[in-house]
Amino acid sequence: ISHLPAFRQLVEDFSDVADFLLVYIDEAHPSDGWVAPPMGQCSFSFRKHQNLEERIGAARQLIDHFSLPPQCQLVADCMDNNANIAYGVANERVCIVHQRKIAYLGGKGPFFYNLKDVRQWLEQSYGRRSLGPQVFMVCLYLISQ
Repeated sequence: ISHLPAFRQLVEDFSDVADFLLVYIDEAHPSDGWVAPPMGQCSFSFRKHQNLEERIGAARQLIDHFSLPPQCQLVADCMDNNANIAYGVANERVCIVHQRKIAYLGGKGPFFYNLKDVRQWLEQSYGRRSLGPQVFMVCLYLISQ
């Protein structure tokens, strides 16, 4: 979750050539489970989601707290965790889909999550040609305190 300000900057810098989607997949450190130490302004306290309404509520708080740009859509994974399973997310992961194929699959966060590589890919691709709506960026997050 500490990467969201840098992700927000990517959205602002590249929304003219890429569509952005943030998928809230689960609570990594629920208050009724494995609780992580507080992380200042990135701290949240959510129980393990029991239903989709709770997960959507947590996702809405994420938007409110980090003021995500309107160019970035936020959705919540279903309770079966299909997006989490499909993309092999540990805590957070970035995927760039270009022309219906995965062009970039970032490392699993928090330790192998690298927005600099994402920025480099977008800069190199944007410098070669205009990508238009063919680029679709998916950022998957397990929200942690």
